[in-house]
Amino acid sequence: MKSVSQGTIRSILPFSTLSENRREPFTKKIERAAIFCLAELERAKGGGLVLKQPSEKLAFIAEVCYPFWLVTLDKIGLLFDGLSTTSQTLAYLTIPDIQVFLDNMRSSSKTRQAYMTFLSGNVNYFQVPSNEEGKVIDGLITDREFLDEFIPCLSEATPIKTSLSNMVTVSPTLNESSIACIMEELQNLKSKLVEELDALYTGMKLINAKTESFMKAIRNEIKKIEEELGKKIEKCKASMTKEVDEIRREYDEEVTEYSKTVEEELFSLQQEKIKLEKTKEQLTREIDHCEAEIETCAINKDDVSEHKWREEKNKLKKQLSEIETKAKELDKNIKEVKDDKNLKIFELKSERDAKIKEATEDLVEIESSRDAKIRIYQEEMEKFEELTSSVIDQIDKLAKLREKSIDEFDKLGVPQKRRKRFSIYIPFYLACYQSDSGKRYVHFSPSIVTNVSFSVKFKGALGKIKIKQLLQPRFKKIVSFLSKFPLLMEQNAVFNREMNEACAKANLMRTKESRESIKEGLEMLKEEGWFSEKKYESFSQMLT
Repeated sequence: MKSVSQGTIRSILPFSTLSENRREPFTKKIERAAIFCLAELERAKGGGLVLKQPSEKLAFIAEVCYPFWLVTLDKIGLLFDGLSTTSQTLAYLTIPDIQVFLDNMRSSSKTRQAYMTFLSGNVNYFQVPSNEEGKVIDGLITDREFLDEFIPCLSEATPIKTSLSNMVTVSPTLNESSIACIMEELQNLKSKLVEELDALYTGMKLINAKTESFMKAIRNEIKKIEEELGKKIEKCKASMTKEVDEIRREYDEEVTEYSKTVEEELFSLQQEKIKLEKTKEQLTREIDHCEAEIETCAINKDDVSEHKWREEKNKLKKQLSEIETKAKELDKNIKEVKDDKNLKIFELKSERDAKIKEATEDLVEIESSRDAKIRIYQEEMEKFEELTSSVIDQIDKLAKLREKSIDEFDKLGVPQKRRKRFSIYIPFYLACYQSDSGKRYVHFSPSIVTNVSFSVKFKGALGKIKIKQLLQPRFKKIVSFLSKFPLLMEQNAVFNREMNEACAKANLMRTKESRESIKEGLEMLKEEGWFSEKKYESFSQMLT
């Protein structure tokens, strides 16, 4: 195995851990004896009535150490597969260069007009991007279930102070320099994204500040206009008020004098009208009296008197008709006088308003000039607010996207306080079976050591092999991960040859000393009750 730097902590996880109900010790001898038994039970013995199956030879059993890296990136521990059989892509959206925008803004903000033109031309500079980039991270494991199994076990890891004897330590293809390079690239990428985020927030502040400075200047301009023209308006009002008051006084006098003349004429006409009305009432009463006398004479058959009263009645009617004609003529005259009065007053009022308008022309001119200038400035302020709000809203959306991209880094791993780099090995056993058809590999993953429970004894009573119950897979995801190891060997001929050579050298049955050690473990397993004396003899014979 290649050397690692002093800043890297090398450690190895135990292959086996005791279950809660197990009190008996489980030494390395017992562990290897158990693996030997399981490997032997997995070996094809041949046979078959129709299709003859070739028997297999157990070529080797070796304890293999699979490499992992645990590296910290800003308090997040990232777990890497040392053989780089997996990879993850960290995707993020590209954003426009905020610094270019700010530099151009600074050079285009010497005047309000230039700044307004700049904002108008770049109002869509920060539209939400559609281009996505991705950073491929070789070997990174982000599977949450895998991490949840792996990380808690680190407390059980023991430091590696010397070489791992009698074990095959797989050299990682993802070596320390590669890890350092990946971490540097990740750190640089994260720093770049953080810098972009900071630049976006800084940009929002600078744009706000620049707009506000110009808005303040505009407000000062408005205030200056109001003060300067306000003085002119007050001065103009002071001189104009006397003239306008004189015009109104003259108008009031003319209206008053004319109204008095008209009122006298109307009084005369009204007086005459009242006289006519009274005369009309008197004639009407007299006509009614004549009609009453005519009826009385008719009753009394006084024809002479009736004739006289009729003549009197006709005379009175004629007078009444003349009175009514005069009354109508008089009403017409009264109406004409009133109409003439209204017309005359209207003309006087129009004349007065025209004179007032002429007298206030200078004031209106000054006020119009003031209002026009203020309106132009107000419209400019509204445009500044509109453009600034649009640009800042877009930048804010980009900032949220960039925050989301930065948050993705935390999802790559798990919280980690320790800053050191860890080179961690997970041990497993690899058995190789050889037959005429070729080689076959079986792996045995890290396990929990159980006790000889009642259920195990019951299964043994039924003829089932109890030793299979001794070691139970400790992990789900890691078992699945390690099961791909034989496939890696098949896919890479060089790796296959190296592994076969290394495993052959580390074969648990290679030396007499190692076989004797396994026999001692078999003895302990037999005494514990995992198999019978007969099975013990069978296993032992295979080690001779």
